[in-house]
Amino acid sequence: MTFIGNSDPSEALPTIDEWAAATVLRRQTGEWTADDQREFDARLADPAVAKAFASASSAWRAVGEHATAPELMVLREQALAGVRRTNLQRWFMPRRVLQWGAAAAVVAFLAVGLMVGTLFDDVTEASFATEIGEQRIVELEDHSRIALDAGTTLRVRLARDSRIVELVQGQAQFMVAHDPRRPFRVQAGEHTITAVGTSFNVEYLDQRMEVAMVEGKVAVSIGAPADEAVGSVSRVAVAGKGTVTDLVAGEALRVDADGRTRLDRKADIDAVIAWRQGKIILKDTPLGEAVRRLNRYSRLQVRIGDASLAALHVSGVFESGDTLAFVEALQSYLPVVVYRDGPDLLSLSPRQ
Repeated sequence: MTFIGNSDPSEALPTIDEWAAATVLRRQTGEWTADDQREFDARLADPAVAKAFASASSAWRAVGEHATAPELMVLREQALAGVRRTNLQRWFMPRRVLQWGAAAAVVAFLAVGLMVGTLFDDVTEASFATEIGEQRIVELEDHSRIALDAGTTLRVRLARDSRIVELVQGQAQFMVAHDPRRPFRVQAGEHTITAVGTSFNVEYLDQRMEVAMVEGKVAVSIGAPADEAVGSVSRVAVAGKGTVTDLVAGEALRVDADGRTRLDRKADIDAVIAWRQGKIILKDTPLGEAVRRLNRYSRLQVRIGDASLAALHVSGVFESGDTLAFVEALQSYLPVVVYRDGPDLLSLSPRQ
């Protein structure tokens, strides 16, 4: 689109976008007069011109916000230098031909705006957390859904080319919207799970991570943060730091705090995600781990008073938040006794 009113069709006048870019640049150089301002105010009466100027101004502000990026600093200075050399005041005279030097300055500026838009725009960040006994489901802008278990904290960052979730602590089930251009990555401590479109459960507590596949496929990078996770996958039965394991539906991978791993190719996925139905299913689970899980769902907390009890194993199906039923079962089947140490605290000790 060009300005109308030029009687000589051989004269190339600036487009609205070029005029807007040149105007923003000239205002930055200090070469701005009262006549310029009057001309500027008159042209802003045209909605299309006003919109173009607003877009150009927004792009330049973005450049300022990210001016520490070397490539942006170079282009920014090139654009301003071009304006100073060519005296873009000729652009406000309707019969002037656009000179190549001025055009170069505008092109440089528009390139800066494009680069900033590509590198920095459209980034969405959010944090979500649940309290003891609270569960919730959140839907992201890309239509992926995350079900948060009780006592869970995570941070989300959605960008043009990536979707990254940091699971700070707790447990969540991820139902990922398919988008091969933007891999979906869940970072839990030093480990990263990469998916495109799938459903999986991740638990991260005390630097121990467990990934269970509901459907689809993911790659688990052990000891690699999200920005270093590799895309190719290799199948390993026992993984070490820096390796990548691919998981498919029905499989689960556990990585302990010391880096030891266990791959279960026939995992009980229903038991893993039973928390979605308000159940906790324990299968030969160390008592210390079982207590940490139960404590997510009730203000009535359980504490293991003797470290030797943490290694005992417990099995059973329990209602989330029914702490009393849990400790009663412990007293019936394990050598422990329960003491109330306060209105919201129960302690476990060895039976004498």
